[in-house]
Amino acid sequence: MEIKVSTLSENTALHGYIGEYGLSLFIEADNKRILFDTGLSFSAYHNAQIMGIDLTKVDCIVLSHGHLDHTGGLSEILRRIGKETEVIAHPDVFEARYTLRDGQTQEKFIGLPCSREELENRGARFTLSKEPVYITPHIMTTGEIPMLTEYEKVESNLHIKDGENFIPDKIADDLSLIINTEAGPVVFTGCGHRGVVNILHYARKLAGNEKVYAVIGGIHLYRASEERIQKTIAEFRLMGVKKLGLSHCTGFHASAKIAEALPEEFFLNNAGNRFISP
Repeated sequence: MEIKVSTLSENTALHGYIGEYGLSLFIEADNKRILFDTGLSFSAYHNAQIMGIDLTKVDCIVLSHGHLDHTGGLSEILRRIGKETEVIAHPDVFEARYTLRDGQTQEKFIGLPCSREELENRGARFTLSKEPVYITPHIMTTGEIPMLTEYEKVESNLHIKDGENFIPDKIADDLSLIINTEAGPVVFTGCGHRGVVNILHYARKLAGNEKVYAVIGGIHLYRASEERIQKTIAEFRLMGVKKLGLSHCTGFHASAKIAEALPEEFFLNNAGNRFISP
């Protein structure tokens, strides 16, 4: 199966495109057009126009999780689409999310910026599930990712507001998209907050394949220890990953380490990039 991927929004951009912290991918496969995440604000729609991509023809939108940099463009994109559109996500995507960064004394809101009602008024028709959702027999979301490894933890500075209190956010809504091909599953990640190795172990189980062909997206290693980075690289090797289109929250240091260890597999996936997989 041929998979066409166009990167609409990412922290950095090729010449002529807008870079913006966040992620959005336009994926064409199995006669479906899927928008995976919507970026922080306007960049995904803007760059789609430059790339000649008509987002009104999107079959569905998949939200990897409820953070602002992946959902901020949703409301405007729905307005531009102008018709009912399926939006697939985990039920916890609407949680009120905050972060407390080093040196800060006040929590900063980083959740989905619009209410469910507002999004539904703009045409969103939500499919909310903790379990995998099949878009076609070959394309599915993972649903909730089991936490298996000892070295992959959700960052302690991420919180959910519960009344007047802030509690640790396990980011249970962190999901990925799998496209099963003859060469192995292609796995699209938003941030991979629950750990890319955890994600890939679960993706292999869902796909019924011991190997993984490609990993595309952010894998949240920008503050990871050297030990975790090296263990992640080792798992990529064990799973036989052939393509690593990484960016966003992967981080410069981790990206450099992965590129050094797996130079044939790695590429930096900037906004404006297009590629075909396998």
